[in-house]
Amino acid sequence: MDIVRFEPSSNEGAGRALPVSSLSNFFDAGNALAAKQACRKKNALLHASSYDVEEGDLLELARAGGALVFSLSDILLEYGFRRAILISKMRLALGACRKRGTCFVFATLAKDASQVRSPRELSAFAAVLGTTDVERKEAEKNMARLAGWAAKPKGHLQSAHAKVPSALGTSPPSAKKVKK
Repeated sequence: MDIVRFEPSSNEGAGRALPVSSLSNFFDAGNALAAKQACRKKNALLHASSYDVEEGDLLELARAGGALVFSLSDILLEYGFRRAILISKMRLALGACRKRGTCFVFATLAKDASQVRSPRELSAFAAVLGTTDVERKEAEKNMARLAGWAAKPKGHLQSAHAKVPSALGTSPPSAKKVKK
C-alpha cells in the first residue's frame, strides 16, 4: 500500500497506489502553523517535509487518531550532507512519535511512475529509520485504516486460531472427553 502524488493508470500499479488527491484527510504542511492546524483534524495523514513537528502537535495528532507520514521521496531528492541531515530529522521525529504515542506511516509520495518503489523498499526505508518489525506492521495497519483500504474481517483471525489446536494434534477444549 502506498500513497503517490500522481494519478496512477491501471498499468502503473493502481491496485496498491492511492493518489493524494483522493484522500480528504491528507495534509502537506509547509510550515509550523499549517502543521498545527492539520493536527487537530480527525484521522489526519500529516506530511511535513521538513520533519520539524513540535511534540505538542504530535500529541494533538495522536488524540485525533491521525498519523505522521514519512516519505521516501523526500530522501531520494537530496544528496550527501543534506540527505544525512534529513534522515537525522526523520529519526528524531520518529522518536518523538513514539514518545507521544502518535501513529506513523511510510509512503513514497512519488511524483511520477518512475519514483514508485516496491513495498520491500518501503519496509527497508522504515528499517533504516530505526523501526522494529512490529512497528512496521503497525504502520501498515495504520495506513490501511487512515487511507480507507478495506481490512480483513474480524472473524478471519478467530477461525484461523480455532484450527491451530487440531493441527498440532490436540483437540479443542470443548471436544475433550470427561472421565466418569
